Amino acid sequence: MAELTNQFCESTGFAEVTLSQYGRYTGDADKPLLPFLNEKTVLTYFTGDSGSIKLGSSVHSVEAGMIVVLFPGQCVNCTAMEGTQISAMWAELSGEALSSVLMRAGLTPQKPILTPTVPADQSELVAAFTRLTDPEAQYGPLRATGLALELLDCLLRETPRPCQPKIANLQRYYVDKSIRFIKAKYPQDISVEDVAEYCGLNRSYLGKLFRDATGMTTQEYLIRHRMSIACSYLEHAAAPIATIARSVGYPNQLHFSRAFHKVFGIPPREWQKRNRKG
Repeated sequence: MAELTNQFCESTGFAEVTLSQYGRYTGDADKPLLPFLNEKTVLTYFTGDSGSIKLGSSVHSVEAGMIVVLFPGQCVNCTAMEGTQISAMWAELSGEALSSVLMRAGLTPQKPILTPTVPADQSELVAAFTRLTDPEAQYGPLRATGLALELLDCLLRETPRPCQPKIANLQRYYVDKSIRFIKAKYPQDISVEDVAEYCGLNRSYLGKLFRDATGMTTQEYLIRHRMSIACSYLEHAAAPIATIARSVGYPNQLHFSRAFHKVFGIPPREWQKRNRKG
């Protein structure tokens, strides 16, 4: 018996995060970190004794277990308390998706500090930061970027009260969410009910939103998308019709042929004869 499991990953935009550099910092009270301007966003996790950090004109007290974000263009000065040593792990990041992740964590230039809800010895965030900044590790860019993305994921999961992103156009949001689901799941035997359940909406309500936005029903979009992919397979792939049917969500070849004929007016085999390339 064959068994296939499938988990849908709505990852739109999260790949747009770039890791530039990363490392660790340690400083004594008599040897403070010289003031500097940062061009990109620096995510910092403090691990040592208490101290202070000046971000622009604002001074903040910091201690072990705190996350501090140094936003671009800020003048930064970090100092340990008298007789203590301050230390931190840091990662310099950029990219269009970064600001939305930080906002969901409640981190903004006006509120650049938070304390995660999970103790350091149990924190996946700390573990990811430790692996990334390990001075003995020699990571390639792909592995390092993967750790940086893991770091951001842990940040959201260990944020005291993560903020939900504001949605300017709710109709467009649900339509786009439906389309992403259909494009990812069309090879499976999904229905309009599955799409509505994924969006958390009533089928009829989603159908109205979808028709108003696209001019077609959710079912029509699903069929047209499947047929578009099927045409590409018929045109280029040397595969039996039954295989193509299964590949676009039709376990039954007869049902596929009927749906294809309804859209294009001819059977899939005839369409293939007229349009076959190679």
